[in-house]
Amino acid sequence: MTKEELLQKLTLVAMDHADITTLDKPIIGTHSLAPCLGILLYDEEKKMALVAHARSGNPIPALDELFTIIYKNRLSSTKFKYKIFDGYYKEEAKFYHTKEIIKKHFKEYIPFNEEEIPSTALLKNPNLEANEFYFDASTGKFVTSEVLALLLEDSTITEEENKPKHR
Repeated sequence: MTKEELLQKLTLVAMDHADITTLDKPIIGTHSLAPCLGILLYDEEKKMALVAHARSGNPIPALDELFTIIYKNRLSSTKFKYKIFDGYYKEEAKFYHTKEIIKKHFKEYIPFNEEEIPSTALLKNPNLEANEFYFDASTGKFVTSEVLALLLEDSTITEEENKPKHR
C-alpha cells in the first residue's frame, strides 16, 4: 500500500476524541499517547472498530464521544472486544486512576486475549516520546508497524505537529 492509499483508508483519532471505522476507512488508530491512554473496541462479526484517545486525569471527553458514537449507531447491544493501550509515560498515579475509570466503563465488554495482540500492536514513535497504535477492522489485525513506517516517510509525523498539547 502506498502512503496516499493509506491516508485514504486511515482515521486518525485526536486527543479527547473518538471515532469509528467505515467500509471506506477500515484502518483506525491514534498517536501521541504520552501520558494519555488509547482505547480500542472491536466487533469481529461486524468488522467494525472504534478508537478513543483519553487524556490521563480526565478521560471523560473521549469516553463521552465514544459512547455517543455507540448510541447514535445503535451499537449498545454489540459485544465488543476491548483493549486499553498505555501511553509512553505511565508512572504517574493519575495514569493508573484514569485506567481504572476506563475499565469500569467496559465491564460488559470482553477484553482482548493478550495472546492475540502482537508485540508490535503498540509502538513508540521514534520521533516522539509517545506511543501509537493502528488497527485494520476489515482484517481484525494490528497494522501499527506498517502504518507507522508509511507515516514517517517524508516526515509526515513530526515532533512539532504531534507534540502532546497537555504536557
